[in-house]
Amino acid sequence: MKYKLIATDMDGTLVNDDSKLTERTKTAILKAIDKGVLFVAATGRPFSNVQELNKVLHKDMPFIVFNGAEGYMGKSGKLLFEHFLDFDLAKETFDIGQQLGFSQILWTGPVLWANRKDDATSAYEAVCKDLELRIVTDLTDIKDEVRGISKVLWIDDPSIIKEQLFKMNAHFGDKLRCVSSMSHFLEFVSMKAGKGTALAEIGRIFGIDKNEMIAVGDANNDLCMIEYAGLGVAVENAGDGIKAKSDYVTSSNNDDGVAEVIEKFILS
Repeated sequence: MKYKLIATDMDGTLVNDDSKLTERTKTAILKAIDKGVLFVAATGRPFSNVQELNKVLHKDMPFIVFNGAEGYMGKSGKLLFEHFLDFDLAKETFDIGQQLGFSQILWTGPVLWANRKDDATSAYEAVCKDLELRIVTDLTDIKDEVRGISKVLWIDDPSIIKEQLFKMNAHFGDKLRCVSSMSHFLEFVSMKAGKGTALAEIGRIFGIDKNEMIAVGDANNDLCMIEYAGLGVAVENAGDGIKAKSDYVTSSNNDDGVAEVIEKFILS
């Protein structure tokens, strides 16, 4: 099988625990691109937070951001697709988060909001370079101001987030997509979003069949793209449930797992 695309999650997969792209992984990606393979970074991060990777690789490649709610070309910034949350569902999610006392982050396209300024939201703001955190306590107040809501995010202790993941999936059913991108994050996006559906959209745009794709990830929000791609790969540091549903398990994110996949299935 000649693979034409490799999509990989970023945190916990592509970059190591210091959020660095190693030289081995960078070299493997560039060699794959030189062979004509499309490299896609798929992340829960906003587009503004992937620019360092964009500069390091210096290629105009697609980025899937906000867990599949939006897609952009890296260099040109061209919007490929966007899927906003239904406003009423976003408000319901936000209101539940308020009642439960969670620190919350809200993305309206490139604009960052929070329900309050505290340690959790300030830490999130710190990694969102050059973006000012705005405060909102009732989404009705910004309904006419924003173009759409890309995602709502709750922040809390991992054990609480794990409990709420099951509760919120039961509560909302197929009305929206609820995933945990990191152990202390619970994210809500449109059902039209998701890394798997975004990967399908990238395939349609670039004329690549899913059987010609590799997808690599480590977390719950990566599962839909791992299951969608012809070759679904989990890194060694992924949970057992992710590994069980993958076709192949590579080395961990700290041991160049993505580079190993590229070298084994593309460069060889």
